[in-house]
Amino acid sequence: MKTEVEAAPQAANGNVSWENFVKFVRQLSHDLRNQLNAAELQSALIGELTNDAEIKSEIRRLRELVSQLGVTLQSLSASVAEPRPTALPYAAKDFIADMQKKIAHEFPEKGQTVKWEVLPASATLNIDPELTEWAAVELFRNAFRHDLAGDAVQAQASVEGDWFTFSIREAKKEEIDPAQWTQPLQNVSHGHYGLGLRRARKIIAAQGGELTAKFDPASRTLTSTIMLPCSTESP
Repeated sequence: MKTEVEAAPQAANGNVSWENFVKFVRQLSHDLRNQLNAAELQSALIGELTNDAEIKSEIRRLRELVSQLGVTLQSLSASVAEPRPTALPYAAKDFIADMQKKIAHEFPEKGQTVKWEVLPASATLNIDPELTEWAAVELFRNAFRHDLAGDAVQAQASVEGDWFTFSIREAKKEEIDPAQWTQPLQNVSHGHYGLGLRRARKIIAAQGGELTAKFDPASRTLTSTIMLPCSTESP
């Protein structure tokens, strides 16, 4: 059986290790961002050389497009790198509340359809808040990206013993294989490179937790679950 490193993208002359692929993406991202920075500075200079309102407007739009390309490259570079979380005490209820706000802000329409079931429990997580929130939101992002068979995504959070569990359930129109999570770059489309769920799983694993997905063929429901160690004592 191939390991995740061995299952890296194929090259014309054979297998490319994941480590070398990451180095390539980082270097390419660095080089392109340098060129984009130069293009943005040049467009700013051109904007200073004209008083034409229409031209200035188009130049601003150009700079926004260039800036967005830089953000995309930075995100791509981060998506292939190994996560290095900085653990901090974080109340589970605050984590859920902040995630609900993030979902409402990032997905103003689809976020309103999420059905939340949060069981009242006092627990403290020892996690990197930003990275863990990103991983959890990626589950919603992935669900909203595809057509759902049901009306809403169901989200549930609970604490049992020394474990905090967060899961989302989504009805699918067709059968899927959750094992594809371990295979990066399997589903590539415009603006989506099939790396988000892999990164989310790595983030959770780096904090002593686990991110799993199970598909029920009978109900055609995909359940994605994050489990993280927690403490029920005050920090």
